Amino acid sequence: MRRTSSTQPAAAPEPRACVVCGSYAGPQAFASKLDICGLGPVDFAIRCCAACGMTQQDPGVPAETLERQYRLFSNYTQFSKGPPPLSPSTARMLGLVSAHGVAPGRLYEIGAATGAALWHFRRAGWTVGGCDPSALAVDQAWTFNGVTLDLGDERDVLSRQGRLDLVSLSHVLEHLVDPLASLSRIRDALAPGGLLMFEVPCLTAPQLNPPGLYTLEHLNYFDETSLANLLAMAGFSMIEALTTLDHWPFPVITVLARQATPQDTPRNGFAQAWAFCEAYAVRDQALWTGVDARIAAAVAPGEPVSIWGAGVHTSMLLARTGLERHARVAAITDRDSQKHGHALAGHTVVAPDQALALGGKVLVSSYFSEAEIAAGLAASGVAPERVVRLHTPRTR
Repeated sequence: MRRTSSTQPAAAPEPRACVVCGSYAGPQAFASKLDICGLGPVDFAIRCCAACGMTQQDPGVPAETLERQYRLFSNYTQFSKGPPPLSPSTARMLGLVSAHGVAPGRLYEIGAATGAALWHFRRAGWTVGGCDPSALAVDQAWTFNGVTLDLGDERDVLSRQGRLDLVSLSHVLEHLVDPLASLSRIRDALAPGGLLMFEVPCLTAPQLNPPGLYTLEHLNYFDETSLANLLAMAGFSMIEALTTLDHWPFPVITVLARQATPQDTPRNGFAQAWAFCEAYAVRDQALWTGVDARIAAAVAPGEPVSIWGAGVHTSMLLARTGLERHARVAAITDRDSQKHGHALAGHTVVAPDQALALGGKVLVSSYFSEAEIAAGLAASGVAPERVVRLHTPRTR
């Protein structure tokens, strides 16, 4: 069932122990070698822990590679003042505390980005604060949303906050090298009776998940069992775990938890987790096969094309399809100027005007933002027959 994007041998990276139980045992579900914009070749693999079922990178992307990725390309961009949009994740979190009668108190968000979620919680009566490792995020949180954030991650700043009533994380736990240690520090920062709330992608319903689910920035992949195990080991118990299947682009689970006595024996959820991995491998391969067929149908052999998008999706596209054997990649471009001038699989990423001036077909290389990119190209005057969408159109 192992899916490998390259057969080239590479130096063996350090193994990564299970973040829940510490075991190194368990089968590999996926392995990848991708050439990523600004980073070059990056290897990582996904393993399902035989002892508890936790699914995670092992071996993982080296810490220095991740640091460079975040430093170069992670964006927190808000363009104007005024009420920030209420995201579905924030709406779910507000609904969760409301449904359980949690009175507003002191809320601290880890990985708060531009403070948009905190703006909405403050409007609901909470006293808010938070942290983020991005200086740009901290600046924009104050400039646009009037929210004061601490610069740094929770290891640097959480112990200085005093006792908190609620700590929240939205799509952060999947990025952490040691989520158990982070949750343990959060527990120590809470006032008696304090609560933890977070949302993460959920390994459920493989047929609803996108191609390329396993990516370099997500180190941990949770289902309800692995989350319950992680929480129990860190000294929390679930109050509610809400799974949302129709969240774009993958199902998510939103959790509210309370302090409890730490446990040291996780439940074994391997069978369920491995069943997901096997089913998703079939789904993932079928999706990339479909992309390959769309390229062959839309582009003549040897035809020059430009790829719109210089993110990890393009790295996967070049590794998982026959695009470069079928067509000639004349340019790779991206709206994000931070990527311009960096190399991706031997191509230098150029500005959009330079790529569009070449003429020819434009392949939209994004699953998450395909519709928005295609609409933007149309609005800028690119003829519809030049735009090639690689995934099945979906209205959302």
